[in-house]
Amino acid sequence: MKDKLKEIDRYLDKFRFKEKGVEDRKIYAEVLDLRTLKALYKLSAKGYIKALGGVISTGKEANVFYADGHFECEDVPIAVKIYRIETSEFYRMDEYLFGDRRFDLRRISKKDLIFIWAEKEFRNLERAYESDVRVPKPYVHYRNIILMEFLGEDEIPAPTLADIGLELKELVDMEKLFDEVINNIKKLYKRAELVHADLSEYNIVLFKDRPYLIDMGQSVLIDHPYARSYLERDLRNVLRFFSKFGIKADLEALIDEITAV
Repeated sequence: MKDKLKEIDRYLDKFRFKEKGVEDRKIYAEVLDLRTLKALYKLSAKGYIKALGGVISTGKEANVFYADGHFECEDVPIAVKIYRIETSEFYRMDEYLFGDRRFDLRRISKKDLIFIWAEKEFRNLERAYESDVRVPKPYVHYRNIILMEFLGEDEIPAPTLADIGLELKELVDMEKLFDEVINNIKKLYKRAELVHADLSEYNIVLFKDRPYLIDMGQSVLIDHPYARSYLERDLRNVLRFFSKFGIKADLEALIDEITAV
């Protein structure tokens, strides 16, 4: 165990940390296993990551960090999303993988499912971004790591609708915001042929007064066996949240509008 901790520390020594991120080095050591650190170092050695920054969020399935990145010949702020290889919660995600025709899961180990999940989120982001859905721009993925556009300013992540709560009505036109959220769900379905499948105020970010959909690992193709029920659940969550601001819409009419050929 001591030897493993020493090797983790040696790998951390190879990274450049931003001044603000030095204090987060301990968190990197605590939440990242050695295999993930090696994969992260490969991305850094390729020039994608110039300096690691602070923690954006930590969770049971994934951790997200800020970093200075370099893509398309320019320096850009990026979010580094890292799925935990060892997690007790990942079994709950099986239903979103099985039934997805893009992946053959017949000979996949439990550990490899994490890598498939990260690839799935990256590919979902690509489909959505290319379809003009407001999502973080995906840059690259490797094993259980995704590098994507950082939504925020001065290394501070943009808040979710849940973070802002009832103060939203003082920041934006709620009718317009609702219409934009629905329009993004519609484009996600009609153009990208995806259903978010876990949409709520907790994974809609307000960035520069516009809504962005995040956390798309569970998103499924529209031919998934449960796609329609996921869409209905997404819309129920959105309608429940916006009803707090006096905005109402008919669920069945929205479903018909989104799914109409």
